[in-house]
Amino acid sequence: MDTIQIELKNKNALSILKSLEKAKMIKLLNSKKQVKTSLLNLKGSITPERVIELSNEIEKSRNEWDERIS
Repeated sequence: MDTIQIELKNKNALSILKSLEKAKMIKLLNSKKQVKTSLLNLKGSITPERVIELSNEIEKSRNEWDERIS
């Protein structure tokens, strides 16, 4: 048997593949690379300005936490 990797373009494609699996024509395998792929899809979803703003908020929160502990 051959193993191939495909990229699903919509949810209908997955339901079709599941139907084929149910008919015992194919076997779906879970891939550990899904996490990497989904992270790559998120790249660029936040503007650089928003990244700086969030970083500043996190730093401020950490400093406030340190002040409370000291």
